[in-house]
Amino acid sequence: MAIRKKILISGYYGFDNSGDDAILKAIVKDLKKADPSVSITALSNNPDLTEKVYGINAVNRFKMRDVIRAMRSCNLFISGGGSLLQDITSTRSLLYYLALMKIALIFNKPVMVYANGIGPINRKLNKILTRSILNRVDYITLRDQDSKLFLDQLKVRNKNILVTADPVFTLDASEDSTIDEIFNMEGIPADKPLVGISIRNWSNKDRLISVLSKAIEYIINKYDVNVLLIPMHYPEDLYISRELMERANQKGCYIISNRYGVEDIIGIIKRVEFIIAMRLHSLIYAAVQNIPMIGIIYDPKIEGFLNSIDMDRMARVEDLEYKRLLEFIDYTWENREGLSNKLKELKGPMKEEALKNIHIALKLLNSR
Repeated sequence: MAIRKKILISGYYGFDNSGDDAILKAIVKDLKKADPSVSITALSNNPDLTEKVYGINAVNRFKMRDVIRAMRSCNLFISGGGSLLQDITSTRSLLYYLALMKIALIFNKPVMVYANGIGPINRKLNKILTRSILNRVDYITLRDQDSKLFLDQLKVRNKNILVTADPVFTLDASEDSTIDEIFNMEGIPADKPLVGISIRNWSNKDRLISVLSKAIEYIINKYDVNVLLIPMHYPEDLYISRELMERANQKGCYIISNRYGVEDIIGIIKRVEFIIAMRLHSLIYAAVQNIPMIGIIYDPKIEGFLNSIDMDRMARVEDLEYKRLLEFIDYTWENREGLSNKLKELKGPMKEEALKNIHIALKLLNSR
């Protein structure tokens, strides 16, 4: 009987973030489809939930003895996807992910950086450490061209670097009947079209809420639609969404109050005419379902993604202006059919690019 090959995956998993959950779900689904015999283990903040939801093995990411044991027994270590290698969140997070790759290299394991969005990395020592590790890994795939430019600036000379696409482009939405049940439970009527808004907390929260609350009033009154607030990361996105809903104080503004799975959130976003969104994967979910979008940029990865799919209505969170946002809203509403068709043309190629990650991973799995 053949010995099952083992893959160990690291990422921001088990933290109730829909975007990162979607990444893991896509990677696991596509790996199992390509090779049903492979054994997959993920490093997670909530191993029990990860095992239950994804049908894989999971190890507590903070129990280093267990992590090292899993690393020693694996045949391939995958770092990603997501925005793991950056020091905007914290240097501690960056060093954690670099340390895992270093351990894998010490154990002579093939290492793949999988569909990452890399940067910004601002501190000099962090740049040196990142460059040193990335020059030694077996393969680096990136989800956007901006990350490739960043690696060039960082002087990463690894010969195996390829720009592909985010793994989430291979996911599908839940069935319509499931979304109907969710809307019924959440009390969201089906009498009018929907416009989606998905935001996160940020340093200038008061201005963000002030501008968007007025925009909600404008959207509801001008276009005779309902507005749906869609949290992506629980519970913090739910808190700020509730603040926005209270400030708007508009009949016709609703909120997704409960936590749902990745495919459910994709299906919810599929129902809107367009979405105003901050988090990267709320925008990716929209792109997967051909839903036009307006991006609110808090991180370069948002701008990089929007540029890559030619959706150019975006504004920086620091200087978000009501008048400018209304221009974007009017344009997107009036041109939503054409924008949707543009996204439809991109969907097939982006899915093909995302699946390249799987082919590379399986090649590395069998390389030693």
